Amino acid sequence: MVNRNSIFLLLLCLFGLKSLTAQNNLPALEDTLRKCGKSMFKGNDAEKMNANVRFLNTMRIALENENAFAYPFDSLKFIARLTAPDNAFRIFNWNIPQDDGTHKYYGFILVDQDAIQNKKSKKSNLKNQGRYVVYELTDQSDFIKTPEMAILNCDKWYGSLYYKVILNAHKGKKYYTLLGWDGNNKLTWKKVIDVLTFSKEGIPVFGEEMMFQVNRLSKRRVIFEFKAELIMTLKYEDKKQRIVFDHLAPEVSGAEGMYQFYVQTFSYDTYNFKKGKWVYKPDEDIRNPKSKKDDQYTPPDNGPK
Repeated sequence: MVNRNSIFLLLLCLFGLKSLTAQNNLPALEDTLRKCGKSMFKGNDAEKMNANVRFLNTMRIALENENAFAYPFDSLKFIARLTAPDNAFRIFNWNIPQDDGTHKYYGFILVDQDAIQNKKSKKSNLKNQGRYVVYELTDQSDFIKTPEMAILNCDKWYGSLYYKVILNAHKGKKYYTLLGWDGNNKLTWKKVIDVLTFSKEGIPVFGEEMMFQVNRLSKRRVIFEFKAELIMTLKYEDKKQRIVFDHLAPEVSGAEGMYQFYVQTFSYDTYNFKKGKWVYKPDEDIRNPKSKKDDQYTPPDNGPK
Protein backbone atom coordinates (compact mmCIF):
# COMPACT_ATOMS: atom_id res chain seq x y z
CA MET A 1 0.00 0.00 0.00
CA VAL A 2 1.38 3.43 -0.97
CA ASN A 3 1.92 5.88 1.87
CA ARG A 4 -0.15 9.01 1.20
CA ASN A 5 2.32 11.29 2.94
CA SER A 6 5.11 10.00 0.69
CA ILE A 7 3.05 10.92 -2.39
CA PHE A 8 2.43 14.39 -0.95
CA LEU A 9 6.14 14.99 -0.34
CA LEU A 10 7.13 13.73 -3.79
CA LEU A 11 4.62 15.89 -5.66
CA LEU A 12 5.39 18.98 -3.60
CA CYS A 13 9.14 18.61 -4.05
CA LEU A 14 8.80 18.07 -7.80
CA PHE A 15 6.16 20.66 -8.63
CA GLY A 16 5.68 22.98 -5.62
CA LEU A 17 1.91 22.71 -5.99
CA LYS A 18 0.19 25.21 -3.74
CA SER A 19 -3.05 23.28 -4.04
CA LEU A 20 -1.52 20.52 -1.93
CA THR A 21 -1.04 22.72 1.12
CA ALA A 22 -3.20 22.41 4.19
CA GLN A 23 -3.58 24.48 7.31
CA ASN A 24 -1.37 22.42 9.63
CA ASN A 25 1.16 20.76 7.33
CA LEU A 26 4.29 22.69 8.33
CA PRO A 27 6.15 19.60 9.60
CA ALA A 28 5.56 17.87 6.24
CA LEU A 29 6.63 21.00 4.35
CA GLU A 30 9.76 21.29 6.46
CA ASP A 31 10.62 17.67 5.73
CA THR A 32 10.18 18.36 2.01
CA LEU A 33 12.42 21.43 2.26
CA ARG A 34 15.09 19.44 4.06
CA LYS A 35 15.07 16.74 1.39
CA CYS A 36 14.97 19.17 -1.55
CA GLY A 37 17.65 21.31 0.06
CA LYS A 38 20.24 18.57 -0.06
CA SER A 39 20.27 18.81 -3.87
CA MET A 40 21.00 22.55 -3.90
CA PHE A 41 24.66 21.96 -3.12
CA LYS A 42 25.36 18.93 -5.32
CA GLY A 43 25.97 18.45 -9.03
CA ASN A 44 26.54 21.09 -11.70
CA ASP A 45 25.11 24.61 -11.71
CA ALA A 46 21.98 23.61 -13.67
CA GLU A 47 21.18 20.77 -11.26
CA LYS A 48 21.69 23.01 -8.23
CA MET A 49 19.51 25.76 -9.68
CA ASN A 50 16.71 23.32 -10.53
CA ALA A 51 16.76 22.11 -6.94
CA ASN A 52 16.78 25.72 -5.76
CA VAL A 53 13.62 26.50 -7.76
CA ARG A 54 11.83 23.61 -6.07
CA PHE A 55 13.11 24.77 -2.69
CA LEU A 56 11.98 28.36 -3.34
CA ASN A 57 8.48 27.29 -4.35
CA THR A 58 8.10 25.05 -1.32
CA MET A 59 9.52 27.67 1.05
CA ARG A 60 7.09 30.26 -0.26
CA ILE A 61 4.17 27.92 0.40
CA ALA A 62 5.43 27.18 3.91
CA LEU A 63 5.86 30.85 4.82
CA GLU A 64 2.38 31.70 3.58
CA ASN A 65 0.98 29.40 6.25
CA GLU A 66 -0.47 31.53 9.04
CA ASN A 67 1.47 29.52 11.65
CA ALA A 68 4.84 29.95 9.94
CA PHE A 69 6.04 32.92 11.99
CA ALA A 70 6.19 30.87 15.18
CA TYR A 71 7.39 27.68 13.51
CA PRO A 72 11.14 27.06 14.14
CA PHE A 73 12.19 25.24 10.91
CA ASP A 74 14.99 23.80 13.03
CA SER A 75 16.04 21.09 10.59
CA LEU A 76 16.94 23.61 7.86
CA LYS A 77 20.44 24.15 9.21
CA PHE A 78 21.83 24.82 5.72
CA ILE A 79 20.07 28.21 5.52
CA ALA A 80 20.15 31.29 7.74
CA ARG A 81 17.08 31.64 9.97
CA LEU A 82 17.18 34.98 11.77
CA THR A 83 14.55 36.70 13.92
CA ALA A 84 14.58 40.43 14.65
CA PRO A 85 15.27 41.24 18.33
CA ASP A 86 11.74 42.67 18.66
CA ASN A 87 10.15 39.77 16.73
CA ALA A 88 8.96 42.14 13.99
CA PHE A 89 10.20 39.91 11.16
CA ARG A 90 12.11 36.76 10.29
CA ILE A 91 14.69 36.31 7.53
CA PHE A 92 15.24 33.02 5.72
CA ASN A 93 18.34 33.34 3.59
CA TRP A 94 20.76 31.06 1.70
CA ASN A 95 23.50 30.96 -0.93
CA ILE A 96 24.12 28.60 -3.85
CA PRO A 97 27.83 28.21 -4.74
CA GLN A 98 28.57 28.21 -8.48
CA ASP A 99 31.23 26.30 -10.40
CA ASP A 100 33.09 29.53 -11.23
CA GLY A 101 33.55 30.41 -7.55
CA THR A 102 30.74 32.96 -7.36
CA HIS A 103 27.59 32.63 -5.26
CA LYS A 104 23.92 33.33 -5.85
CA TYR A 105 21.77 34.51 -2.95
CA TYR A 106 18.10 33.96 -2.18
CA GLY A 107 15.76 34.62 0.68
CA PHE A 108 12.46 35.70 2.16
CA ILE A 109 11.44 38.21 4.80
CA LEU A 110 8.37 37.21 6.79
CA VAL A 111 7.00 40.41 8.31
CA ASP A 112 4.62 40.77 11.23
CA GLN A 113 2.74 43.87 10.09
CA ASP A 114 1.26 44.47 13.54
CA ALA A 115 4.72 44.63 15.09
CA ILE A 116 6.12 46.83 12.32
CA GLN A 117 3.23 49.29 12.55
CA ASN A 118 3.05 49.08 16.36
CA LYS A 119 -0.53 47.90 16.16
CA LYS A 120 -2.28 46.21 19.04
CA SER A 121 -5.02 44.67 16.94
CA LYS A 122 -4.63 41.54 14.85
CA LYS A 123 -5.69 43.26 11.65
CA SER A 124 -3.53 45.01 9.09
CA ASN A 125 -4.56 48.12 7.20
CA LEU A 126 -2.98 46.69 4.06
CA LYS A 127 -5.68 45.70 1.62
CA ASN A 128 -5.93 41.98 0.80
CA GLN A 129 -3.16 41.16 3.25
CA GLY A 130 -3.20 39.31 6.54
CA ARG A 131 -1.12 40.02 9.58
CA TYR A 132 1.95 38.25 8.15
CA VAL A 133 3.32 39.21 4.75
CA VAL A 134 6.00 37.36 2.79
CA TYR A 135 8.57 39.28 0.70
CA GLU A 136 10.95 37.45 -1.61
CA LEU A 137 14.50 38.78 -1.96
CA THR A 138 15.87 39.04 -5.51
CA ASP A 139 19.65 39.41 -5.73
CA GLN A 140 20.62 42.15 -8.20
CA SER A 141 24.17 42.73 -6.90
CA ASP A 142 25.77 42.45 -10.33
CA PHE A 143 23.58 45.25 -11.72
CA ILE A 144 23.74 47.78 -8.88
CA LYS A 145 26.00 50.74 -9.62
CA THR A 146 27.73 52.32 -6.60
CA PRO A 147 26.10 49.83 -4.19
CA GLU A 148 27.23 51.70 -1.08
CA MET A 149 25.05 54.64 -2.17
CA ALA A 150 21.95 52.88 -3.56
CA ILE A 151 18.48 52.75 -2.01
CA LEU A 152 17.30 49.18 -2.56
CA ASN A 153 14.27 46.98 -1.96
CA CYS A 154 13.31 43.31 -2.02
CA ASP A 155 13.13 43.24 -5.82
CA LYS A 156 16.52 44.93 -6.11
CA TRP A 157 18.56 43.50 -3.27
CA TYR A 158 22.31 43.44 -2.62
CA GLY A 159 22.58 39.72 -1.90
CA SER A 160 24.58 38.25 0.95
CA LEU A 161 24.22 35.58 3.61
CA TYR A 162 23.05 37.30 6.79
CA TYR A 163 24.20 36.12 10.20
CA LYS A 164 23.21 38.94 12.57
CA VAL A 165 20.29 41.38 13.05
CA ILE A 166 20.92 44.43 15.26
CA LEU A 167 18.09 46.66 16.50
CA ASN A 168 18.65 50.33 17.27
CA ALA A 169 16.17 53.18 17.54
CA HIS A 170 16.32 56.96 17.24
CA LYS A 171 13.46 59.43 17.63
CA GLY A 172 10.90 56.66 17.55
CA LYS A 173 12.22 55.04 14.37
CA LYS A 174 13.66 51.52 14.35
CA TYR A 175 16.76 50.56 12.37
CA TYR A 176 17.62 46.91 11.76
CA THR A 177 21.30 46.60 10.88
CA LEU A 178 22.24 43.39 9.09
CA LEU A 179 25.69 41.79 9.02
CA GLY A 180 26.33 39.48 6.08
CA TRP A 181 28.93 37.44 4.18
CA ASP A 182 29.41 37.29 0.41
CA GLY A 183 31.68 34.69 -1.20
CA ASN A 184 32.27 37.07 -4.08
CA ASN A 185 34.54 34.96 -6.32
CA LYS A 186 37.66 32.79 -6.26
CA LEU A 187 39.91 35.77 -5.51
CA THR A 188 37.94 37.88 -3.02
CA TRP A 189 35.24 37.58 -0.40
CA LYS A 190 33.11 40.38 1.00
CA LYS A 191 31.34 41.29 4.20
CA VAL A 192 28.38 43.64 4.22
CA ILE A 193 26.71 45.96 6.71
CA ASP A 194 23.25 46.98 5.52
CA VAL A 195 20.34 48.71 7.25
CA LEU A 196 16.76 47.54 6.87
CA THR A 197 13.86 49.87 7.63
CA PHE A 198 10.16 49.75 6.82
CA SER A 199 7.92 52.26 5.05
CA LYS A 200 4.65 53.48 6.59
CA GLU A 201 2.95 50.69 4.65
CA GLY A 202 5.26 48.10 6.20
CA ILE A 203 7.35 47.51 3.04
CA PRO A 204 11.06 46.65 3.54
CA VAL A 205 13.67 49.19 2.37
CA PHE A 206 17.45 48.70 2.34
CA GLY A 207 19.72 51.73 2.74
CA GLU A 208 16.91 54.26 3.11
CA GLU A 209 19.17 56.74 4.91
CA MET A 210 22.83 57.75 4.83
CA MET A 211 23.50 55.83 8.04
CA PHE A 212 27.28 55.40 7.94
CA GLN A 213 29.54 58.36 8.62
CA VAL A 214 33.27 58.22 7.91
CA ASN A 215 34.75 61.62 8.71
CA ARG A 216 32.80 63.97 6.40
CA LEU A 217 31.61 61.24 4.05
CA SER A 218 28.35 59.34 4.38
CA LYS A 219 27.00 56.18 2.74
CA ARG A 220 23.99 53.87 2.91
CA ARG A 221 25.81 50.56 3.42
CA VAL A 222 29.35 49.32 3.99
CA ILE A 223 31.02 46.66 1.83
CA PHE A 224 34.39 45.21 2.76
CA GLU A 225 36.33 43.26 0.12
CA PHE A 226 39.36 41.14 0.98
CA LYS A 227 41.42 38.07 0.16
CA ALA A 228 39.30 34.94 -0.36
CA GLU A 229 39.33 32.41 2.49
CA LEU A 230 40.29 35.14 4.96
CA ILE A 231 38.29 35.03 8.20
CA MET A 232 37.46 38.70 8.70
CA THR A 233 36.04 39.82 12.04
CA LEU A 234 32.73 41.67 11.76
CA LYS A 235 30.66 41.49 14.92
CA TYR A 236 28.40 43.51 17.19
CA GLU A 237 29.05 44.39 20.83
CA ASP A 238 25.68 44.99 22.42
CA LYS A 239 26.87 46.62 25.64
CA LYS A 240 28.81 49.31 23.79
CA GLN A 241 26.40 49.52 20.82
CA ARG A 242 29.22 49.24 18.35
CA ILE A 243 30.15 47.13 15.34
CA VAL A 244 33.74 45.88 15.53
CA PHE A 245 35.69 44.88 12.43
CA ASP A 246 39.21 44.12 11.26
CA HIS A 247 41.16 46.94 9.72
CA LEU A 248 42.13 45.71 6.24
CA ALA A 249 45.12 46.70 4.14
CA PRO A 250 47.11 45.19 1.23
CA GLU A 251 49.72 42.68 2.36
CA VAL A 252 52.20 43.93 -0.27
CA SER A 253 53.12 47.48 -1.18
CA GLY A 254 51.68 48.87 -4.37
CA ALA A 255 48.55 46.68 -4.20
CA GLU A 256 46.12 49.38 -3.08
CA GLY A 257 42.72 48.70 -4.62
CA MET A 258 43.65 45.10 -5.49
CA TYR A 259 41.42 43.45 -2.91
CA GLN A 260 42.73 39.92 -3.44
CA PHE A 261 45.75 41.11 -1.43
CA TYR A 262 43.83 42.74 1.44
CA VAL A 263 44.32 41.09 4.86
CA GLN A 264 43.99 41.97 8.56
CA THR A 265 46.43 44.40 10.12
CA PHE A 266 45.65 43.07 13.63
CA SER A 267 44.03 46.36 14.58
CA TYR A 268 40.32 47.06 14.76
CA ASP A 269 37.96 49.83 13.76
CA THR A 270 34.36 50.34 14.86
CA TYR A 271 31.04 51.88 13.94
CA ASN A 272 29.33 53.36 16.99
CA PHE A 273 25.59 54.10 17.03
CA LYS A 274 25.12 57.77 17.91
CA LYS A 275 22.08 59.96 17.26
CA GLY A 276 20.66 57.66 14.61
CA LYS A 277 23.93 57.16 12.70
CA TRP A 278 26.73 54.63 12.63
CA VAL A 279 29.84 56.76 13.24
CA TYR A 280 33.25 55.40 12.21
CA LYS A 281 36.06 55.31 14.77
CA PRO A 282 39.50 53.95 13.78
CA ASP A 283 42.00 51.95 15.79
CA GLU A 284 39.81 50.95 18.74
CA ASP A 285 40.92 48.86 21.70
CA ILE A 286 38.46 45.96 21.77
CA ARG A 287 40.14 43.93 24.50
CA ASN A 288 37.85 42.82 27.31
CA PRO A 289 38.48 44.52 30.67
CA LYS A 290 40.90 42.53 32.85
CA SER A 291 39.16 40.40 35.45
CA LYS A 292 40.40 38.99 38.77
CA LYS A 293 39.52 35.57 37.35
CA ASP A 294 41.84 35.93 34.34
CA ASP A 295 44.56 33.85 36.00
CA GLN A 296 42.18 31.03 36.83
CA TYR A 297 41.85 28.16 34.37
CA THR A 298 38.82 25.94 33.94
CA PRO A 299 39.22 23.16 31.37
CA PRO A 300 36.46 22.81 28.79
CA ASP A 301 33.87 20.06 29.22
CA ASN A 302 35.53 17.92 26.57
CA GLY A 303 39.06 18.64 27.74
CA PRO A 304 41.34 16.79 30.17
CA LYS A 305 39.88 16.11 33.60
